[in-house]
Amino acid sequence: MMDWLNGMINRLQPDLFRPEDLQSLPPDEYVPKLSDIVLPSIFLAVLFIIIRHLLDGILIKPIGTYFHVNDTVSKENVPPIPVLEAGYKVSRNPKPDAIMSLAKKSEMTVRQVEIWFRKRKKQDKVTDMKRLEDASWQFIFYFIMSWYGIYVLWDKPWFTKSVHCWTGYPTQQTVSDGIYWYYLLELAFYISSIVTICTDHKRKDFVEMSVHHIVTILLIGLSWNYNAVRVGTLVICIHDPVDYILAFAKMSNYCKYIKVSDLCFVLFAVVWIATRLIIYPYMVLYSVTIELPEYANNSGPHEQYYGNSFVMQLLKVMLGVLQILHIFWSILIARTAATKFTQGQLQDVRSDSENSEQEDESSHKHHTEDTSHMNGHIQRVKKIS
Repeated sequence: MMDWLNGMINRLQPDLFRPEDLQSLPPDEYVPKLSDIVLPSIFLAVLFIIIRHLLDGILIKPIGTYFHVNDTVSKENVPPIPVLEAGYKVSRNPKPDAIMSLAKKSEMTVRQVEIWFRKRKKQDKVTDMKRLEDASWQFIFYFIMSWYGIYVLWDKPWFTKSVHCWTGYPTQQTVSDGIYWYYLLELAFYISSIVTICTDHKRKDFVEMSVHHIVTILLIGLSWNYNAVRVGTLVICIHDPVDYILAFAKMSNYCKYIKVSDLCFVLFAVVWIATRLIIYPYMVLYSVTIELPEYANNSGPHEQYYGNSFVMQLLKVMLGVLQILHIFWSILIARTAATKFTQGQLQDVRSDSENSEQEDESSHKHHTEDTSHMNGHIQRVKKIS
């Protein structure tokens, strides 16, 4: 069965190597094979999810309890009203028109509907303990993989000069055991992240994070399939370091070490700008758009894998999508920094959930229906969460 599945998977891989290409390679050298990464990454993704839940119970929750991290959920009595429950599934923050419609359907006042939604959201409110668990898992993975990636790539020529990503491409580039595991673990992590982002609490940037994870999975798979592994390792190595810094900033915030969280956020912003807005476009985007076409002029019998080929165009598009996401998140980070200076409180617009404590508190301050209607139009940000 496994042989049949691997055979079907390998049919998706193009025949990059001619017989003479394979003969010219040393016998102990390994070239990427699609079946060596697809099924193993799925099995590892399942293992990651299991390990994550084990760590939550064995390590993270005891640490959170020691630092008095909140783990209580609102116990307010919310009467089950089918009409309002249906509206709640559509949006936790309905617009004024939707609230009025729900009030008519449920034969309640607008104010009663607003109070019901506020209490209902409190029931689903994500605890700081849950957020600590999420941030801790991200910190553990990204911290380990960031330094492992540097260890694996440190002596590789393309680590400092991206033009070497294409030297001998595609038939004269082999993959070491370290790079194989680097790719496999990263692919497994993002597959598991797709599962957890759909099953965990709702995030404000759910769409953006989903697009990011899907594009990353496609990039890893595509680059492995076409042996563009060198540029793929650069993308991964550039992306990982900033994530564990952000995760540690969140962990510090949940544990009430606010000054540590603020310092980590400053470090995060600096590393973000350096890696996502400077190094990534300068090394990766420049390499695939400028260095690759130049090298393609002497590509020999493999010109179909260079320049204007569909695969390379698709690779460029997905790398460009990542840069668009970088710019989008950079705007949010700048907004967070501005909030720090204006409100004296570090906040994160890359919030972990739709609702916020500020939103719940604001509903108590508005007693008239007209002013309460305006709440749905106010854009709010949330503490690093």
